[in-house]
Amino acid sequence: MGKINNIKNEAPAFVLKHKWIIIPLVLIVSIALFFFWPKPAKPIPTEVVKKQDFIQTISITGTIAAEKSVDLNFLAGGLLTYLNVNKGDTVTQYQTIATLDQRTVEKNLKASLITYSKQRNTFDQYTLDQQANKPQDALNDRMKRLLQNNQYDLDTAINSVELQDIVRQNSVLSSPIAGIVTRADVKTAGVNITATTTFTVVDPTSLTFKMEVDEADISKVKEGQQVDIVLGSYPDKTIHLVVDSIDFVTHTTSSGGSAYDVKAKISPSDSSQYRVGMNGNAQIITEKKTGVISVSLASLIETDKIYVKVGNKYEKKTLKLGLQNDTSAEVLDGLSQGDTIVTNPTLVTAKK
Repeated sequence: MGKINNIKNEAPAFVLKHKWIIIPLVLIVSIALFFFWPKPAKPIPTEVVKKQDFIQTISITGTIAAEKSVDLNFLAGGLLTYLNVNKGDTVTQYQTIATLDQRTVEKNLKASLITYSKQRNTFDQYTLDQQANKPQDALNDRMKRLLQNNQYDLDTAINSVELQDIVRQNSVLSSPIAGIVTRADVKTAGVNITATTTFTVVDPTSLTFKMEVDEADISKVKEGQQVDIVLGSYPDKTIHLVVDSIDFVTHTTSSGGSAYDVKAKISPSDSSQYRVGMNGNAQIITEKKTGVISVSLASLIETDKIYVKVGNKYEKKTLKLGLQNDTSAEVLDGLSQGDTIVTNPTLVTAKK
């Protein structure tokens, strides 16, 4: 009994005396146990095959644009004497947008009309003189030449009148469509403007969602197909539209590829919620099947094979695949409803 008590009393002293050896030894043993002690095997995730709906889609981005939009400019610059709109205003069809100073134009038009009247009178007088001098051949030839020259002067005067009238008409700028003014390069009248001064009018009832579909996918897209869109401005809302038009001619994208513009019209009754330039992600539903067997692409190995659980074993089966989308593939042959498949095949490979 005395010896046992002595050992108990001496043990703490021994540990303290040799702690620089014991502590590292304990750490080494703990680390070894952590890394080399057998760990329980990860369960292999499986799921039971069942028939369900399968949807094939094309994922794409797009932007809201307006089908009806006009940029309005004067043919020539001048003094802006009247401005009827500002950016953000609503205009009706044929409403006057702005007017240039017409005083100089009207003076030029009056001067051209006076010149025309003089040329007309001169021309008529030469015509009468020619008729009166028909017997005198020499004089008659001279009158013909004068008459021809006067005809040229008359034509020039007519052209000048018509040109000045066109200038007068184009000093008034009006909108050919109803809509919203989205651009107005000037804010007040009384300033000189140039021919590049622009007013833009957009029809808000003509909004459409415009997408670029790669030429490799365009054969799958048809008018009337459903398009599900989520805009960046409305991330919690899905807009359901329909493919309205597909461009006949390809164009080069910003990345250098070839694509076709595909548009889905937004209903005029909904257009007040949206703005030109809003971006979003879209999915064009190109194919939809009901009651088919499908598997996730992540469960496939070697493109067309899958592990099927049979009893306590896993057998590799080759599948005949049909339609595919971003996450799943339709199975035409190789699986039956009720089969149990492995959803993470890497775990089966690791176990083997």
